Amino acid sequence: MGHINIVSAEEVGLGEFPGLAGLSAQGSLQTRAMIHGPDRPLWLWMHELKSGASIQWNSPNVGHVLHVWKGAANVGGRTTSTDAVICIEHGANAVVQAGENGATLLHYHSRIPHPMQDSRPGGHVHVSDRDGLLKVKNEQYDVTTTFWLDSQCPNCELWLHKSEIVNPRPQSLPHFHPEDEIIFVVKGGMIVGRRILKPGTALAVDANTTYAFGVDQGGLAFTNFRPIEPHYVMMSRDGPMHAPYNEREQMSIGTVIPTGA
Repeated sequence: MGHINIVSAEEVGLGEFPGLAGLSAQGSLQTRAMIHGPDRPLWLWMHELKSGASIQWNSPNVGHVLHVWKGAANVGGRTTSTDAVICIEHGANAVVQAGENGATLLHYHSRIPHPMQDSRPGGHVHVSDRDGLLKVKNEQYDVTTTFWLDSQCPNCELWLHKSEIVNPRPQSLPHFHPEDEIIFVVKGGMIVGRRILKPGTALAVDANTTYAFGVDQGGLAFTNFRPIEPHYVMMSRDGPMHAPYNEREQMSIGTVIPTGA
């Protein structure tokens, strides 16, 4: 049976950079092993890099996604700021270096080794700034969504978005996703059961696990990573309320926010 694993950065001590196939690190950096282990389908690391420290990818066998949570980073001659996203596809090569004030990177990927082969060729690096591919405001649900990776790349299936909700609200109707996911609270508070999850908290949610969340006073912003195209199913007392809904459809619902707004 699926479940939810909740971990806060405060609970996880700083350690050495993990030994991952196809990855190496140089300079001064430390890592928090947020979500990992042979029983977890998706892994999350929090890397804290001092100025000039770097992480190198040499043809990894799964895709890797970095969210620049704090600071700035450089990759391929391009400088990225806070809230940028760097995607290193399986089979790609890249060096990501912290800026002069350092960087805190949220690093997502599928378990290594991973039993499933990616269906797309990989080999490329994506870089997206804080505005993502698209940013949409849905007034009906009081949510602004930034889409950084939309599973439509011809070379990878990776997905990452951020949801921002301004007004507090109680826990919603339960729902589930047919895919494994990792949620990370970047701002405000997420209400799950009797807990209020603060920034720096990760939730690893197994595929087909039913859950609900609410928004604390002060609003909420969280990121959501999935390694493949995402879907959504609302639940009622009588069971699923509809067939799986492709979350890419959210990209066409609401008002598009212009770049830089």
